[in-house]
Amino acid sequence: MEKIIGIDIGGTKINFACVQRENIISEVISCKTPDTAEEILNSLCRGIFDLIEKYDAKGIGIATAGTVDLENSKVTGSTGNLPKGYEKLELKKVFTENFKLPVLIENDANAAAFAEFKAGNAKGHLNTLTVTLGTGIGGGIIVDGKLLKGKTGAAAEVGHIPMTYEKLRKCSCGSWDCWEAYASGTGYAINAKEIAQKIPPEKRQGILKNKVISELTTYDVIEGLKNNDFFSIKVHDVWEEYLSMGFASLINIFEPESIVLSGGMAKAVNYEALNSKIKERIVIAETKLIPAQFENNAGIIGAALLLLEKL
Repeated sequence: MEKIIGIDIGGTKINFACVQRENIISEVISCKTPDTAEEILNSLCRGIFDLIEKYDAKGIGIATAGTVDLENSKVTGSTGNLPKGYEKLELKKVFTENFKLPVLIENDANAAAFAEFKAGNAKGHLNTLTVTLGTGIGGGIIVDGKLLKGKTGAAAEVGHIPMTYEKLRKCSCGSWDCWEAYASGTGYAINAKEIAQKIPPEKRQGILKNKVISELTTYDVIEGLKNNDFFSIKVHDVWEEYLSMGFASLINIFEPESIVLSGGMAKAVNYEALNSKIKERIVIAETKLIPAQFENNAGIIGAALLLLEKL
């Protein structure tokens, strides 16, 4: 089986590795995402060159934040945490010309979903979703064994399911009251602050005692859960209710065999409790939530597997 360079480009860091089948056979090289598009291109070239030299790789698979065209040839839309001009980089053209290798580019959430479907915990599930719970919410959808791409390649923005018409919370996308604004790690912290503000100062106990509410974080609440803090349990329950609303919508529409959860916030999920909440909201056959197998390496592995399938 050919060796492929897998790359995962995010707003915080870029990860590189050499992949054979679904296995990472090199160390995972990581660097901070540069502040300019030109520096990103230079960092990518350096990382690719090093791995090609060592492992005689036969292709380059790239998972990236942002939207990607149907031909897997270019980024068509960036995200707020990547530098200005990133979406204008001719990644495929540059790498094909410089390294004389086939190149594939895919959205990072789509790549993660493909990795879990092809070789991870959703292997064999022809209809499955992977949802990444982190600072935001991302998703990739497999329908009848194929990635759901939409008419331009920008499908599966699951984090932007509307939750209410009331315009209560601004989302990172610029719109209002998306699922992401309530059920992501960012939303978790906002939920906590809103709930805390409703408790009179003299009645604030546990993690809230002597705490400045505006400084309350997701980490504070997660730590409180470990000590059965009443307020933390309440916040977590509200978060899982918001999660269940989004998941129920996805299940009712797609009727998947599984939904795979990845990302930092997935580790905080009580699967039994959340599955129970979802069951109360769906009108079709129950779908189980399952943890991801590949976690932070899913984008690297998925991009490599997608390229291998095309070769």
